Amino acid sequence: MQKLLRPLPSQSAHVATQSIRQFVMYSMFTLGLGLLLCTAQYAKAEGGGKILKWKDENGTTHYGDNMPSQYTNRENSLINRQGITVKHNMPTKDNADELHKIEQEKSEQAKKDKALLGAFTNVGEIDLALERNIQLDKIALENLKQDRATHQKSLDTKKSMATGFEQKKKAVPKDLKAEIADEQAQISRLDKNIADKNMAISDTRKRFEEDKKRYTQLKNESAKLAP
Repeated sequence: MQKLLRPLPSQSAHVATQSIRQFVMYSMFTLGLGLLLCTAQYAKAEGGGKILKWKDENGTTHYGDNMPSQYTNRENSLINRQGITVKHNMPTKDNADELHKIEQEKSEQAKKDKALLGAFTNVGEIDLALERNIQLDKIALENLKQDRATHQKSLDTKKSMATGFEQKKKAVPKDLKAEIADEQAQISRLDKNIADKNMAISDTRKRFEEDKKRYTQLKNESAKLAP
């Protein structure tokens, strides 16, 4: 009777296959769980308890959980809760050169701001300084315009004389042609000088306008910080 109750050979193989399959699935699950726990521990060690250390543009050292984006390209360190540096980041050469350029520009701007605040006590003085600076250029411009008008009048006279010769079907004298060419060259030179002088006056006005805006901005910032 017991012999009749034993499973058939095919049934035994099926049961063995099921057992092996369950064992493999359990092993894979255990392995995956282990990897997940390791990843979580690694993430915790890297970020969960991190303290960032960096310096600002003034050289002041700061600590915190988050570093402002403008300092990510600077030298910084990752420190654990025990105060041990676990990672030290150095800026690349390109970033270092860019940071040096930015800091140099800030330093130059600070010097300009100091000089600007020291030179004027109000915006009205800046307007007066502008007029003093362009006064000589304006006088020179008027003289250039007068010279041009003189040469233009002389050129018109000489051209009229040349036209007279042509109307009489006579050859225009070489001396007259040379004088006409000289007057035209003088006018071209004066036109260039006039254009350069106008540009110089425009640049000076622009520079003083920028100084006035910057002066006003600095004064407003100073007023906000005042007690």
